Amino acid sequence: MRRRSVLATILILGLASPVAAAPVAYAYDAEGSSVTAEADYGAVAVRARMPVASASFTIDFDRVANSRFAVTLRADRARSNLPFAASAIMGESVLDAANHPEIGFESSRVAATGAGRLAVTGRATIRGVTREVTLQAVIFRPRGSAPGHRDDLKGLITGTISRAAFGAAGHAESVGDTVRLRLLLHLRRAAG
Repeated sequence: MRRRSVLATILILGLASPVAAAPVAYAYDAEGSSVTAEADYGAVAVRARMPVASASFTIDFDRVANSRFAVTLRADRARSNLPFAASAIMGESVLDAANHPEIGFESSRVAATGAGRLAVTGRATIRGVTREVTLQAVIFRPRGSAPGHRDDLKGLITGTISRAAFGAAGHAESVGDTVRLRLLLHLRRAAG
């Protein structure tokens, strides 16, 4: 039932509106946000949570290609669902957080793929290595908000990356190479 409600909200929001005239800047709100990265560790998944150091979002509801997204995560403050995993995740053979305390992503291309759905291509930097990646994003209004309301939004950004592509291949004998990303970001219209 929740999934159906979220889908209805996405469809109502859409991305094009005859009323919207210019790109809208949004500020990140930590409340209601979460960032996780997950990889397979045998029969279980090892999850890392990382706080957002900074984020900037500009959404053009008329011309989606003009939208821009940038997020910086604190790799040096990663936490894990497995007690021993946080130090391994931040360690030299994975994120090397002592030398590279932040992970960054900055969009270079945004394209609509459906109502409220986007393909966001950009440069991800992990361990000082920068690679182009494409992530999927869904922009929606929180449950209970009025149709057309765009001051308070949620953005769900998902995708996968290869750890090895960024040199973060440590513990490859026990941890999978594919990392599943999930960023649920609470966005509020920035003060003018």
